[in-house]
This record gives sequence, structure tokens and C-alpha cells, in this order.
Amino acid sequence: MKRLKKVRYRTVNSGPVTGKDFLSLILQIGVLLCYLYPPAVHALVIEGEAGSIDRAPIPVKIALELHQIVKINQREENFTGVVTLHLHYNDPALAYEVKAGDPPFRQYHLDGFSKYVREKGALWPGVTMDNQQGRRDVSTLVITLTPDGGMRYFERFTATFQAPNFDFRRFPFDEQEFHIDVTSVLPTDFYVLEEMTGLSGVGDALGEEEWMVSDVFTRKATAVGRDNLERSHFSLVFKAHRHLTYYIVRIFIPVFIILLVSWFTFLLRDYVKRVDVGITTLLLFIAFNFAISSDLPRLGYVTAMDAFMTGTFMITGAVLLGNVVFRRLQTSGREQLVLRLDRYAILGYWPAYILGMSVALLWL
Repeated sequence: MKRLKKVRYRTVNSGPVTGKDFLSLILQIGVLLCYLYPPAVHALVIEGEAGSIDRAPIPVKIALELHQIVKINQREENFTGVVTLHLHYNDPALAYEVKAGDPPFRQYHLDGFSKYVREKGALWPGVTMDNQQGRRDVSTLVITLTPDGGMRYFERFTATFQAPNFDFRRFPFDEQEFHIDVTSVLPTDFYVLEEMTGLSGVGDALGEEEWMVSDVFTRKATAVGRDNLERSHFSLVFKAHRHLTYYIVRIFIPVFIILLVSWFTFLLRDYVKRVDVGITTLLLFIAFNFAISSDLPRLGYVTAMDAFMTGTFMITGAVLLGNVVFRRLQTSGREQLVLRLDRYAILGYWPAYILGMSVALLWL
């Protein structure tokens, strides 16, 4: 906080106020106001040891490579991956003289390069991962510098990234979008991120068994932050969908078999046995529902799997209720009515189920 400069005022005790006294008072008031209300500065100036920076923006080539997907956490809506970050740019302020016998480039770690930049009174294009969660585990970080000021930054690390665009409405037939977002720390007046052609992408052996990558692309944009400064952004984006074999073998086929067993109960004439089978079937569907919901967050909307399981609940519950009614009618001596309703139930079981599923899925 600035210390206010002491301003002394001369009090006129007697005699008329001269023009010189009035002018002195005005100047003293002006000095006081300048300290209390300094003028707004609209130009961004970053000062280092070499003074203020005044230059054209430097283009920074950037690339992101995703080598492995360690984990996709659907409940927390994030993914962990092994990533390589490349930064290439040329700044004459970092140039140095080559002496006889010196190698064609210098190699630094991060601390050493930061010290060199400070000694040169220069800047360098720091970047931040916008959607990174927590710390990142750096396995390799190497910086090379050529005599003309060409910098090559290589970092391989493991980190967790937020994936806020998860939409489970079509689960398990959904396609999700994942991205790694990079933003320049300094505004576009200093550095502009540009894609390094042909290097960004996703590896062939990601190590993720549940998901299949279907599309990979990059995005480049500029955006104004809350500090009213425009910064450069770069993103590696990939879309992925699920392997449906797991859900077909572990969920859809077992559910179909359970529904088939529920339908075969109509061939029994013992309605007490039908009720027992119906209760068992309902409990099986409840167990299936708990197993499926454990993989997803607590959503505020209905998924395709929810609609499917709700349909199975409803058809199984209707069959159970119908068998109870048939048993009551049988005990009351209305055997012919029971047989006629039984035939209607056998014929209408599958059409009713297919119609209900179709309406539920189309509503989604």
C-alpha cells in the first residue's frame, strides 16, 4: 500500500488572500488527489530486469499426445491419462553465443531454464491445464535451447482431467466427449498458441477395455478472462463409445431369459406357483438395477437403461398382479373366465412389452 506524502498547508491568519497563495493551495490539493485516486492504467506492462516488454506476439507451436487412458471414472465424471505436452517457439531474447567445442544446443530442466530466462530478463510461454484435477505426476521434463533462441519443451506426465460433458441419456448406447484444455498464462499480446501439425492425437494402445475412441480432433480459440485479458486456448478432444458386448452378454441376454421364463409361467395351471415365480423374477430385476446404477452418478434424468429396466419392472409386476387376480377368480369358481383371460395374456405379453419399450426409448 502506498504511503501518502505529507502535504503541508499554510494558514492565512490575516490579510487578503493573494493569487500566489490561491495557486499554491490548488497545487497542494491536486497532489493530494493524485495520491488518493491514481489514474487508471489501460496498457499492460510486464517489467523484468531488462525493463518493460514491447514486442509483437510470438507464435508458440503446441501439441498434445494421449498415450494411455488409465481410468475413466463415470461417477466422478473425469478420466486419468498419460499425456505428452510439446511446446516449440523462437525468441531472440533467449539467444546465446556458441563457443568452440560447445554442443549445438543446451539442455535444461525446469529450474535451470527458469533461472536462465530471468538472467536474460526475458519471458517464456507458461501454460496451464484448465480441466486438470489435482497434481500431475511428471515422469519426464526436458527443455532444449538452440543458439538462435529456439526453445523445445517436452513433458510426459500422468494427470486426472475433468470431463463435464458426460450425458448418460442414451446409456449404454451413448457417445461421450473427453478433452484436455491448455491455456497460455500470458495474454495474446505476448504469446499465441498454434497447433503443431501432425503431432497431436491419441495412441493406438490406450489400455481402456470398456471404451472405443471414435473421433479425435483439436480446437484452437481465444477467450477473454475475468481480468479482461485475451488468452490463447488449445484443446485435444476425442469422442468414445462403449463396447456393447459386455452389456449384451451381462444384462440384455439375462433379462430376456428372465422375461421368457416369466412368459412360460402362463403355461402352468397352478397360479400359486406363478405368483412365486413372479416374485423371484421381480427380485432378480431389482438386483440387476442395483448392479447397473453402481457405475453411474446419481443423475437428475432418465437414461435408456433406466427406461429398459423400468419396462421390465412394469411387465413383471403386471404379470404378478395378473396371476394373483387369476388365482382369486379360480377360487371363486370362474374357471372359464380365467382360461379366456389367460389366452389374452399369452398373446399380448410380448407385443405389450415391445410397445412399452419403444414408447419409453422414443420419449428419451
